[in-house]
Amino acid sequence: MSEQLTKWQKFKRFLKRNMTVTWAKHFSYQVFAFLVSCAMIAGVATYAFTKSYDGRKLTFVDGFTITAHSGAFDTTDNTVDSIKTAIDHGIKVIEIDIRQRPDGTLVMGHDIIVTNSDGVELASAFDIIKDTDIRLNLDIKETRVLKSLHDMIVEYGIIDQVFLTGIEQYQVKAVVENCPEVEYYINCVPSRVKIFSDDYQQELIEMLEETGAVGINCNYANASRTLSDLLHKNGYQLSIWTLDTTRQMKRALVIKPDNITTRNPDKLEEVIKNWGK
Repeated sequence: MSEQLTKWQKFKRFLKRNMTVTWAKHFSYQVFAFLVSCAMIAGVATYAFTKSYDGRKLTFVDGFTITAHSGAFDTTDNTVDSIKTAIDHGIKVIEIDIRQRPDGTLVMGHDIIVTNSDGVELASAFDIIKDTDIRLNLDIKETRVLKSLHDMIVEYGIIDQVFLTGIEQYQVKAVVENCPEVEYYINCVPSRVKIFSDDYQQELIEMLEETGAVGINCNYANASRTLSDLLHKNGYQLSIWTLDTTRQMKRALVIKPDNITTRNPDKLEEVIKNWGK
């Protein structure tokens, strides 16, 4: 019984039987030239798009903030060093992820905490920012932390210095019941197509009214100027994450969000400083 060949094996056999040395060289050159051309086209397109943003006037909403993503400035995520480094760079809003150990101790951590020695205790972060004007973006990774988190926030007297993100629509009830008085954004994946529909816009506003959120927190790829204008017109805010390249930053800035979260706040500040140059 003859061996079954895959399509790729058949293609290689065809090349071996039919390609002359000269044609093979020519073929390789064509492939190489094609790949180089594609890379050049992509590079030129990216440059053109990026430069097109510079031609627009850069304005900001009142209270615009830059949030240092946990682990900004090449530090280890969710550590005291990450917080102190961000503060040393003049950052006023810092993101940390919130989880708890099996014994109930609240810690900074992105992944599931499995032992009572994992994660850095949240108290260390609160100790640093109390009696300052630094704000913390508390990214909630599990709603079971909310009651204890609220107790800690009240104990430290920092309700005005913290807000919650990472909250899905189905988790709002847990937030309202266990962490009252603390502002929170609702996680959302707004459609960049439907956003032009009056019905869809009304749906978003009604969702915010029902949840009591201060605004929408979404990936920068899902944000748009139309969404931003809609939220601001109705008294809500737009927070977008996590963008780290110059092109992403320029695209985000023309949207006019209330907050941008990035691992490279210094790069974002440089983009703003050199806008249009």
